[in-house]
Amino acid sequence: MLLQTCKSRREATLSKRWLKSASLMLVGAFLAAACSQGGGGTGGGKGEIIIASDFPVSGADRASGRPAEAGTAYAIQTNNTIKGFTITHKPYDDAVNGVHDPQKGAQNVTDMCNNSKVLGMVGPFNSNVARATIPVANKCNLVMISPSNTNECLTQTFDYCDPKPAALRDASQPQNYFRVAAPDTVQGPAMADFAYDTLKITKIAVWSDNETFGKGVADNFAKEFQKKGGTVVVRQDFDTKTTSDFKPFLQRAKDAGAGGIYAGATSATKGCIPRAQSKGILDVPYLGPDGIGDSQCIKDAGDQATDKMYYTNAAADASQDSANKDLIAAFTKAFPQKDDTGAYTFPAYDCAKIVLDALSRAIDAAGGNMPTRKQVLDAVQNTKSLKLSTGTYSFDKNGDPTSATMAFYQLKGSDWAFVKQFGVGQ
Repeated sequence: MLLQTCKSRREATLSKRWLKSASLMLVGAFLAAACSQGGGGTGGGKGEIIIASDFPVSGADRASGRPAEAGTAYAIQTNNTIKGFTITHKPYDDAVNGVHDPQKGAQNVTDMCNNSKVLGMVGPFNSNVARATIPVANKCNLVMISPSNTNECLTQTFDYCDPKPAALRDASQPQNYFRVAAPDTVQGPAMADFAYDTLKITKIAVWSDNETFGKGVADNFAKEFQKKGGTVVVRQDFDTKTTSDFKPFLQRAKDAGAGGIYAGATSATKGCIPRAQSKGILDVPYLGPDGIGDSQCIKDAGDQATDKMYYTNAAADASQDSANKDLIAAFTKAFPQKDDTGAYTFPAYDCAKIVLDALSRAIDAAGGNMPTRKQVLDAVQNTKSLKLSTGTYSFDKNGDPTSATMAFYQLKGSDWAFVKQFGVGQ
């Protein structure tokens, strides 16, 4: 009887323990299901997807690259979950000693390729960095979309292109490079037309930093200026890593009767140093591409930073569209530093939005699961009439926008001021 009683008590105790354990398991399963259900909606329970960026954000080049990085960051911060996935931003700096560096850019993109969570990239800022990074990203099917690359030879084949676009890509791989900026076949000629038709300049001196972007835009400027009937009285390319004295060039320009100077360069490649050195030699309009459209150029021009300075931007000015008023105000509140806002803040924001939109469609194509890089780049290629802050975007087979906008700015006081913009079809 005593043995039977002990046995019954032991069985009852075991039964209670089993029931308690089973109850805990059921509660845990319920909570797991609830969390999973939430992650499939607005949460990020399915995993992490990284959108990387690659811009020069240190030294002299920070004035160019930081606005684009900030625009990218803001787009991702305000769209940080998509269909159950958490979206994060991983920024890279491709500047070495303050100047954009193609090799550093290639190293950055190699790191992106080796991280399976990175499914898209915004950047790079400079065309010579793009030339070095396109082959790397192409091999791993990583979609890259630039707000500011303008060299035409990145996407378009001309006799003078060296290398040609095909040499940057593996023929067995899909096209993975895109941009929203107008190419230099538009940017260079646009300023040439402005110089000849609006500023009434008939003789001009042209120099470049001899880089992919600078030389390309300078050559396109010179061709159009001569086509208009103007004369390029001096044309010179410099190695700006070893050249700091531009006075001999400026003196030659003066002696030849130049009524203006065109600089095919960026601020990091000393784009506005000649403007400062022109003091006492000649005081004529100083023109350039988007590479000089930043605060570093104004600083470098010194007391020659006047309203005779102009630059073109290969993308629209978001502030010219009243629909962007709230967006701009919200961005400025979130990113209040002076170097957070620049000509390519919102083009970069739009690039990130294009990747985000593509991710949503790629997740659908993957049945709600983690998409492949190939599915993401296919979705970017298939972007159609996506209305964003700087334009409505679709892409041709080369990755160029089917329409783009060219804007002009003039230095007014201590900052660049919008002059005009117009749409261009590719």
